[in-house]
Amino acid sequence: MQKGNLFSANRFILLIKHSLIVNKKLIGISVAGVTGTLFIALFFFQSVFSFQNWTNLSTTIFFLFCYVSLGGMYTSQSFPAFRSKGKSLGYLMLPASSFEKFIYEFLVRIVALILLFPILFWIVANAEGSIIHHYIPKLVSYRFSFSQGIPEFISKWKMSGWDVSTVVQVCLFVYFSTFTGACHFSKSPRIKTLFTLSVIIAGYTLFTYLLFKGLNLKDFRNPDNEILFIKSKEGIKAALSIGWMIVNLTLLSIAWFRFKEKEV
Repeated sequence: MQKGNLFSANRFILLIKHSLIVNKKLIGISVAGVTGTLFIALFFFQSVFSFQNWTNLSTTIFFLFCYVSLGGMYTSQSFPAFRSKGKSLGYLMLPASSFEKFIYEFLVRIVALILLFPILFWIVANAEGSIIHHYIPKLVSYRFSFSQGIPEFISKWKMSGWDVSTVVQVCLFVYFSTFTGACHFSKSPRIKTLFTLSVIIAGYTLFTYLLFKGLNLKDFRNPDNEILFIKSKEGIKAALSIGWMIVNLTLLSIAWFRFKEKEV
């Protein structure tokens, strides 16, 4: 079998060690930058809410916004070696298989983001809250807890299990689409990915509108109130969630095959 089709734990560990040695300063600067940004942003929004009106739910909403926006920016920087020919050559010469390199990038850019960002945010939010509360006592809700914030968010918006699943899949879509775009485009992957998604969404929207108008579906009423095989709102939510999941898996597959194509 060819080396490109094999996975070796020893080679994979060496790849991780090599990346940590090369990027340790960048990792430190990035973590410090995100920490400082979150601290300042939390203080700013708390001041906008006059501190005393800031709640645990407010912090949760801010976390979800950062989780998607900052996460999308982070995943859009995947495969940095593809940004220049010199780096690409050195990257291709690394003693690791294509699968190992792809899995490493996936773990660092997506899995690590999903697992570690909430921990970093929790630390920053509680540290910032304690410091600000010390100087501005009217900030009463200065302790942040996911175990309280997430259920409160779900309860406030009356979200069912399929609603939560759809939100998770949409969040993953942001990560997977920018991850795939970073693998596909060599220059300005974030901008090109956003433009491509905009064109695709606009195209499907126009096609749906023309189909709706052309077939006069506005006046069509299914006697059983069904949409294809879907009979209820929960069924629609389930279909949307499953649809997003299929799209995400498709994006991940596109990223893998595009990665192999670039390595060849």
